[in-house]
Amino acid sequence: MSDDTQARYAPLVDMLAAGWRTRVLYEAVRHGLIDALGDTPQSGAALAQAHGLDADAVRRLLRALATLGICRQTDSDGFALTALGRGLRTDEPGSLRGVALHWGDRLWQSLGTIGDTLETGRPGMSTDPADFARMQADPERAAVFNRAMAEQSLVVGEAVARAYDFSGFKTIMDVGGGYGAMLAAILGRYPALTGWSFDMAVIEEAARAWLAERGLGARAGFRGGSFFEAVPAGADCLVLKYILHDWDDDHSRTILGHCRAALAPDGVVLIVERILPEIVGPADEAAVRGDIVMLTVGGRERTEREYRALLGATGLAVRAVIPAGEGFSIIEAVPA
Repeated sequence: MSDDTQARYAPLVDMLAAGWRTRVLYEAVRHGLIDALGDTPQSGAALAQAHGLDADAVRRLLRALATLGICRQTDSDGFALTALGRGLRTDEPGSLRGVALHWGDRLWQSLGTIGDTLETGRPGMSTDPADFARMQADPERAAVFNRAMAEQSLVVGEAVARAYDFSGFKTIMDVGGGYGAMLAAILGRYPALTGWSFDMAVIEEAARAWLAERGLGARAGFRGGSFFEAVPAGADCLVLKYILHDWDDDHSRTILGHCRAALAPDGVVLIVERILPEIVGPADEAAVRGDIVMLTVGGRERTEREYRALLGATGLAVRAVIPAGEGFSIIEAVPA
């Protein structure tokens, strides 16, 4: 292969081999190596012994992380964590540890079923409401999933709180909000507001503990239930962040119908999602990546036109679409 050809296809090689990054980050987090590393260089051999791992394999994994900027190599077997790598530690504010575990396990498995979905049109991993309930009933799986969602939601929530004026509301309900990270971000910016996260009752204890850790116990509560059965009334602003993209149109209409039934005449529903353009290009990679992930589990990303149709079918009308940064938008809907 000529030098020109190699240069031309270098981006393809990077795409084809990209999965190795996900895997080494996941294994380093899962085996405690990221938490064990600090600013002071440590030897791979010592880390391997402390964690019951193979010394040569650990050294080679840490060397791979050094090429990604997660740690730095100080000598043949010495490694220290970088500022970027600290973002994967358990004790780091804003940590993405849960995201790493989520991508390396559940999403890794689901992406392996894309071929099945292409051939059958059916999701490779079943994710009907009962499947979500079973996952939440498994403490280990639920902790990884809910932490990952909370880590992602805090960043999105802070952007939403900056982009949208919540000052006219009294009570916010984070529908399908898990631990309530979206709610926490909004309440943090608007100290006069109160609210609650609405999600499966099985996670209530963990959610209340998470909210209490952030000093919001008095202003942020939790209500248990299923949005496929009903949504509690009492909030004048309902926020659904990355909820509808988990589900097909039939399930989404059920969720929105229950939100509409719970909404006061002057209430507002805010849909926070990535919106696909009608024609995509390289700049839309994040939204399309989300759509491919959702393809394997029965959900989908949607265009603005598709969201308008979905909301209109459930008695809601789009009043505004507000870009909020980070590639996502706020769809403001009111009773039609």
